[in-house]
Formats: sequence, C-alpha cells, structure tokens
Amino acid sequence: FTLAAWLCYYNAARSLQLAELTTIYYAAPIIVTVLSVVILGETVPLLRWIAVFVGFVGVFIACDPTRLGLSVPVLLVLAAAVLWGIAVVLLRKTALQERTTIQLVLNNFYFLLFSAVPALLWWRMPDGTQLLLLLSVGALGGVAQYVLFEGMKRAPVSIVAPFEYTSLVWAFALGFAIWSDVPRTEVFMGAALIIGAGLLIVVNEHFRKREQA
Repeated sequence: FTLAAWLCYYNAARSLQLAELTTIYYAAPIIVTVLSVVILGETVPLLRWIAVFVGFVGVFIACDPTRLGLSVPVLLVLAAAVLWGIAVVLLRKTALQERTTIQLVLNNFYFLLFSAVPALLWWRMPDGTQLLLLLSVGALGGVAQYVLFEGMKRAPVSIVAPFEYTSLVWAFALGFAIWSDVPRTEVFMGAALIIGAGLLIVVNEHFRKREQA
C-alpha cells in the first residue's frame, strides 16, 4: 500500500501545482482517523475529530489552492491519500505485534525490490553532490520511518495522524532557512490552525489521562 501510494503521488506531482497536491494529499489523516474506527475499533472523541478537520482547513488556507476538477492527476493523489491511510492503519496493527526494526527492514526491502527494475531502466549516475543528497535523504528517511513506527506502537493512529499536518509548517520553516522564502499571510493563518489542531489533541489527551488516573 505504501509503495502504491507513493507511485500515485509522484505521478500526480508531475501535473498538479504544489498547493493542489499538498491540499488533496492531506486528506490522508482524515482517512486514517475513519479507518482507525472501522478496522482497529479505536474510539475517537469528538475533540479529536474537530482537531483533524481544523488541521485540514489550516492546510487548505495555507496552500490557497485553485478550484479543482476530477482530472486523472487529482484522482491519483486522492488514491495516494487513501492508500497511505490504509498503510498507516495496517502499520499500527503490525506495530503492536512486531518489533520496529523488523518493520523498518521489511518495508524498505519491498521498496528496494519493486523499485529495482525501473531504476535499472532509467538510472542516471549522480555526481558527488547529488549522491551526498541522496544518501542524506535515505538516512533522514530511515530515522523518520523508525520514529513513525515507534509512535504508532505507543499511541492510537487517530492521535498520531493529525500531527502529519505539522510537516507543512516544517516545510515553510526550512524553505525560509535554506532559500529565504517568505511565507504569505495565508500561510501564517494556516500554520496557526495546524499548530492549534495539534495542541488540541495534546491537551485533550492530557486531561483524558488525568481523568482516568
């Protein structure tokens, strides 16, 4: 599911604007929350549902997307969001039964196996700088996967999923730090909603645990 999600995502990225791509793809946490109820039987409080939708609204405002139609690229990125949502729920299910390192190795083995054929067909030898960047992406991606799998093992996916919205805020921050990109007013408004959604979940879980103690 994860490989299929990324194949759909990268193919859609060739035709859609970044704002359109990002906005549609961030439907994934909503899908994860719904599937966590259907597949895992998790109980999702009303405040957590509110946080999920507030986060999505924040992404929508920050990206300021144009009016979208149901074109093939749009359907592809919607498929990517659904497939990633299913993958996250299944990862949560296996996370409770398998060690994180086993999941990490198997996940990347399948990526390597199914990507080998197209890589051999279209491979271009990178220069020194490109090779360093590729190695850095691989290392950071591996750490990110490990932390994600550990998070899914320790918390319900309906709690973990909305925090995916914060990656947009990180993207804006890194864009400013590296390329001096100055976000628009809409970006700050959206970021405020995204951070607010994350804080709402944290506060809700804090008080829920205090009541159970």
